[in-house]
Amino acid sequence: MLQNLRDNSRGVISFILIGFLVIIFALTGVEALFNWDVSANQAAKVNGETVTEMDVSRAIGVQKQQMLNTYGDQIPAEFLTDEYLRKPVIENLVQRMVLSQAAKGSGMLVGNAYIHDQIASAPQFKNEAGAFDNSRYQQVLNSMGYTHGTYTKILADELVINQLQAGISATAFATPAQLNDVVALSFQARDITYAVLPAAKVRDSIAIDAAETQAYYDANQKMFTSEEQVAVDFISLNVTDLMKDISISDDQVRKQFDQNLSTFVAAPERQAAHILVEGDSQEKIAAISKKLAAGEDFSVVAKEFSDDLGSKEQGGDLGFTKGDAFPAEFEQALAKLKVGEVSGAVKTDAGTHFIKLLAEKGSEPPSFEEQKASIEDQLKRAEAETLFVSQLEKLRDLSYNADSLADVAQELGLKVENSGLFERNKGKDLMANSKVVAAAFSPEVLQEGSSSEAIELDSSNVVVLKKTDYKPSQVKPIADVQEQILNTLKDQKTAALLNEQGAKLIADLKSGANFAELSKTAAVELKSVEAATRSNAEINPDVLRFAFSMSKPSANTSSFGSVLTSTGDLAVVAVGAITPGSFEKVTPEQKTAIVAQLGSIYGKNDFSSYQKFLKDAADITQ
Repeated sequence: MLQNLRDNSRGVISFILIGFLVIIFALTGVEALFNWDVSANQAAKVNGETVTEMDVSRAIGVQKQQMLNTYGDQIPAEFLTDEYLRKPVIENLVQRMVLSQAAKGSGMLVGNAYIHDQIASAPQFKNEAGAFDNSRYQQVLNSMGYTHGTYTKILADELVINQLQAGISATAFATPAQLNDVVALSFQARDITYAVLPAAKVRDSIAIDAAETQAYYDANQKMFTSEEQVAVDFISLNVTDLMKDISISDDQVRKQFDQNLSTFVAAPERQAAHILVEGDSQEKIAAISKKLAAGEDFSVVAKEFSDDLGSKEQGGDLGFTKGDAFPAEFEQALAKLKVGEVSGAVKTDAGTHFIKLLAEKGSEPPSFEEQKASIEDQLKRAEAETLFVSQLEKLRDLSYNADSLADVAQELGLKVENSGLFERNKGKDLMANSKVVAAAFSPEVLQEGSSSEAIELDSSNVVVLKKTDYKPSQVKPIADVQEQILNTLKDQKTAALLNEQGAKLIADLKSGANFAELSKTAAVELKSVEAATRSNAEINPDVLRFAFSMSKPSANTSSFGSVLTSTGDLAVVAVGAITPGSFEKVTPEQKTAIVAQLGSIYGKNDFSSYQKFLKDAADITQ
């Protein structure tokens, strides 16, 4: 069912793969470089190299999976359409191809040993003990349609792009003049004097009369208009709940087991280990053959000679295969072995393999005890699905003209619940589901009072709902919002009076009045800090940020300004002498950090410019 498919899209496998490939948004698209289907349609061409429709389709699939894992059912359906994702996906694939071509054109390569080490050390492919788990690795690759060979080629391509980016970014640097400018500004010191005019004192002196309150209420009706609300009764019908009331006897389980046994077809899974020799080193192949023929331990030989760094430390263990995990030549040789046997040299595109069959399963049918729990669950689900279909038809018929869903629920043996009043965009749980909201506020339910159609949340879960209460959008009574209006008017008048007081204070200061005397007259505290830096802890943070944004004062004068603090008070600020920062006051650690930060910023800008240059210069057709 659809729910199973959706659950699988959020499974451990997809999560692991997406986590490992987080730097590779369109990694699956690159697989087409190794896809021999020459008939694939062209989505774009970059300097003669094709981005196929298969590339685009798989990259869209990866992006959908990432979005579902992140946002689940809350993501709007239109965001998951191929049409919505196609353009940005193609742009990304084209950009990656441009970079890949540039990297390879510059002679950049990644060695096989490094690639294998990256795979072996990736935490996503390790088991609970922290060791590389080849079964998990193969499971991930199989689920996405990769082989070890194609995956390593894809990873190599991405690593070489990262190498290109690192090479360009690492060449960026800041000149001495740029460093001096940054230090002069970042470590600048300012003489700051300020007084805070408290809002509370002003606010307490303000009185708001009824006429002002009414006038504000009349002028801002929209502000006090509530959203329409609806309350609905709803019946939920789903397979999972139906399964809870179904009992399966041992006889039924035994009968199904016997039936399964009569149709059992062996589907062997073989656990393989290998020793890989990359290239064509006949001397190395001969040495391995000699050691294995002499009866030496296969795992020891694998650790010594295998070029597959992803499996050699596990004695070459590759985990289980159903016959489709490895190249055809490998699988054919493996199928001929008995448990414990070792093959001769087997050639594939990856190199030469010596293969050992470690174990085999699936050739013999499972026992009754092994299958009992799963068979019981399967029988329950099958019966629940059949019941679900019949109950769904009854639910549709009974709810169509029902005066109340309570009677419908009673006849079907289901439960009716009520949502309580909720707004269109403020529902919770089930009432936040977009399909449910659309139905609850539909004309049929809201205006005509009809029951909704059966709303399919997924293929095994439906809901029917019916309105029980409704509150239209309306202007709230003034009594309900009077306190809100009073606070708003007081805030507005307080800010206006503070700004008026601050403006007069600044005007007096510019006229030559003494700041200390003015502060004393206003009964506010005057604070002064000489050579304050941006990290000064004595000055109010809002005041400090504002003071460092003020313009530089003229000679022998101060700059003046005012700023509202986060508490609503007004600070009048004077900035006097400004001292530029210098390297003499910068510690070696700070200098190193500044150089690194500037290099990083310039490096990102350089790479961004380089990307644009490559794309502008490329021959791209879409």
